Amino acid sequence: LFGGISGVWGPPVIAYLLSFNTEKTEMIRVQGVVFLIGSVMLLFAHLGSGVLNAQSLPFSAALVLPAAIGMWAGLRLQDRLDPTRFRRATLVVLAVAGLNLIRKGLMG
Repeated sequence: LFGGISGVWGPPVIAYLLSFNTEKTEMIRVQGVVFLIGSVMLLFAHLGSGVLNAQSLPFSAALVLPAAIGMWAGLRLQDRLDPTRFRRATLVVLAVAGLNLIRKGLMG
């Protein structure tokens, strides 16, 4: 629901999974599926709206490699963290993201 309204599905999905104490491997698996489905839908929406076009497509395609490197690094790091540290790190990232949204809202 929140992802459909805002186009941001990450934090609500992560908070939902954390609320059920989802095991970290399952959490990453579920996030991957949700993000894939959301990204495909967003791709079609951007194509339909014209945001993704012949001018913006090369830059978007160029960003796939840094994104893949970031995903690889994140998976390597996730494998090294025990479940408690993983959960704590996830909560810290969500808190920082939430504080940043509040800051942006207050700063206008």
